[in-house]
Amino acid sequence: MEVYPIDHKGKVYNIITAFDMTFREVRGMLDWLAERNAFLRTPEDEFLGPGKMYTCEVEGVELEVDVHGYEVVVYKRNPA
Repeated sequence: MEVYPIDHKGKVYNIITAFDMTFREVRGMLDWLAERNAFLRTPEDEFLGPGKMYTCEVEGVELEVDVHGYEVVVYKRNPA
């Protein structure tokens, strides 16, 4: 897996993935997650371990992601 820092709408995210993703997919995924408040900090975020799991569909692909703060790990990328 590689770490790709991306500046999107004034915030810097670390996208961690082994998949080739287009900029439209990444930006669409970040917008989708932001609409669902995935990046809001909770008391549970202070502990190590998995973050919040989401399955989102953007740009014709389904992504399974784990969000921990501004780090997004993309575990699966399948055609929608």
